[in-house]
Amino acid sequence: MKKKLITLATVAISGCLLVCLAACGGAVSEAKNMRGEEVTEDVWNSAMTGTRYQMSDAANAAAAQTVADESAAPNYKVEFEMDYNVSFETEAVEGSIVSIEAMNASVSQKASATVVVADNALHVTLSYDFKLDGSENLLELMGMSESPSGSGEVEMYLAPAAEGGYTIYAQDADGNWQASYGTSTLIGEAVQYIVQMTMNLMDQSALAGAFAQYEYNSDLKGYTAIDASSSGSIGSVSGSASSNLVYKFRDNRLAAIYGETGYDSTSNGAAVSGSAEVGIVYTYGGQSITLPAVA
Repeated sequence: MKKKLITLATVAISGCLLVCLAACGGAVSEAKNMRGEEVTEDVWNSAMTGTRYQMSDAANAAAAQTVADESAAPNYKVEFEMDYNVSFETEAVEGSIVSIEAMNASVSQKASATVVVADNALHVTLSYDFKLDGSENLLELMGMSESPSGSGEVEMYLAPAAEGGYTIYAQDADGNWQASYGTSTLIGEAVQYIVQMTMNLMDQSALAGAFAQYEYNSDLKGYTAIDASSSGSIGSVSGSASSNLVYKFRDNRLAAIYGETGYDSTSNGAAVSGSAEVGIVYTYGGQSITLPAVA
């Protein structure tokens, strides 16, 4: 039992930290408050298809020609933001052989990214701020002497390489720009994760043809899936989750996406609950990129 609870606690909080470093109110507020227009199925399909891009892998995201206008290079900006909070706790366990103390932790994270696509290149800026508060016994299990917190900013460029694939431009510890092909040791796993998350959310082309599965919700100011909540239990595991992902259109284009989710789960005396908000706002046209000079 002791090993099971220790493993559960460590995996749960470590997972939350990874998600938080990949997570992120400007874009959230703007996307939430924007009132989208009702559109026809043809406009829906065209707008969703117009967000298409190409990505080679998690570290090498690169925008491609949009299907909506194949005669011109893509030129747009996406602002991405997420607020994330999660709490975890276990009950104390008194046994004849071993006893386990109660443990708890809470994680909060704000992160944001701006992705500019122009001039056959891509420019990403990322900022994040996170904090973990945990009981001493849980922090000890995770190999931490105190509750971690931190913040940071990251900037990177991507451009097609002559030999195929992409060149990544990132700054070293001294602030000098370095270029590398395909991947970069200067880009951490969390940054690669948020780039992938942002690009995945940017590209909604898979929803072309899915108009019938969505309906306009006047209260939420956009289109939502007809059913987006669930709850249930299996044995000692029970939980519930609810979410809304709202698509908002203006001037026949996808203008914003707003998402919110909440969940509660209990299993063998451990409880996890959390909530998140995400906002994406599109700006089409008027963007330019100048690649940095490499030291």
